[in-house]
Amino acid sequence: MLETAVNIIQAICDSNLFKPLFRDTNTWQSWIVFLKALFALPMDGAELALYYKCTGRIKQPEKPFAEAWIPTGRRSGKSFIAALLAVFR
Repeated sequence: MLETAVNIIQAICDSNLFKPLFRDTNTWQSWIVFLKALFALPMDGAELALYYKCTGRIKQPEKPFAEAWIPTGRRSGKSFIAALLAVFR
């Protein structure tokens, strides 16, 4: 797996990288939790609660996932997140 200098969440929060693309990262919290789970990044209590609620899982991911299916509705941001992932990777 490719090692990166910053993780995807750090890249989203960095004004020199992806932050200008997000009007308000608070409105993207569900996607932030998804990305943390996808890359097995640490989550705080509220993020873990959302992860458990949405996935039905009972423990946090220990290693990054190789694949993810994203069954979401129209205008949910999935194309934006897919593009973000492609550029980040």
